[in-house]
Amino acid sequence: MRIVNRPLAFVVAVALLAAGVLMVVEVIGYAINSTHVFVNWPTWYRWAERTHWNRAVIKTWSIILIAVGLLLLIVELKRPKVRRLALQSDDEATDAAITRKGLAGTLRAAASDVDGVSNATVTVTRSKARVSATAAAHDPAGADSVTEPLTQAVQQRLDGLNLAKPPRLRVTTRASGGS
Repeated sequence: MRIVNRPLAFVVAVALLAAGVLMVVEVIGYAINSTHVFVNWPTWYRWAERTHWNRAVIKTWSIILIAVGLLLLIVELKRPKVRRLALQSDDEATDAAITRKGLAGTLRAAASDVDGVSNATVTVTRSKARVSATAAAHDPAGADSVTEPLTQAVQQRLDGLNLAKPPRLRVTTRASGGS
């Protein structure tokens, strides 16, 4: 959501700046000529003077604006997707982290270094790291024999990173023959 917030905030800021400048121009123009310059606001002002708060148009717009405000509030309060996993540090002033993509890359490298592993795919979420490896062996027994050293290698790499909340590790292997 952060990627949307920044351009949206810029657009809202520019719109507010333009509205403020327009308001100043209108006030100065009305003070000098007793008439509007760009926006025919006296018509809106007269409409607002004769319109009561309990009219349907006011209620409708109020409901629409409240719904939009609540929707924006819910979207902003939604928990963001965790892209970084915090690393432990002895100093409280230090904020170190690794991205999920970076963690997946280092775990994939650790898995690929294991003898008998021909390919590895790693998926990292907030609380889980899944390693799916293809063994060089063509039979399921050969694939199972790679599971233990693969798990140890990946777990050792995960422990070496000293994550504050390390994800649970799940390792699966399959034979390269597809069985």
